[in-house]
Amino acid sequence: MVHLSSRQLASLILPFAVSFGVYIYSAEIINNYAKYLFPIKEKYSSVDIDAKIDTYLQIQKEIETYRDIQKKVDAREGNTKWVANNLLYEKQQSPDTVLVKQSDTKELSYKLQALFYDNKTAIINNLIVKEGSLIGESVVMKIEKNRVQIKTKKGLQWLTIFH
Repeated sequence: MVHLSSRQLASLILPFAVSFGVYIYSAEIINNYAKYLFPIKEKYSSVDIDAKIDTYLQIQKEIETYRDIQKKVDAREGNTKWVANNLLYEKQQSPDTVLVKQSDTKELSYKLQALFYDNKTAIINNLIVKEGSLIGESVVMKIEKNRVQIKTKKGLQWLTIFH
């Protein structure tokens, strides 16, 4: 067994202890000496740059989200204009009267496609109608929550969306 003096033991352990301390505190040591060697580094600290990059990326993400929302709004406005131009105004002669031309003398069949009870409006045979509207020789009598009553040559008839 070898006996070492405390001085020899200290000179053996000291390099390991110093290396371990440098390893643990290397980031702080480098930052402290970097201030003296590179004084401009503080002006352009990586922490500040990282925060600015994160803020920039967040803003870019919000801009893209806004653009997506704007595209959807534009598409909806286009759809609304199309519906207004093609369904509401061109097909109707007046707000209360809708006429359907019959090509032959057969009795027209009626299909209720949509019902808007809040404003007493319905879509029958691809036409928007209200109470009192004409569909061929038939008249829309009542628009209720779940059905529409029309008066035809054969009498009163109830239309529902699900037959």
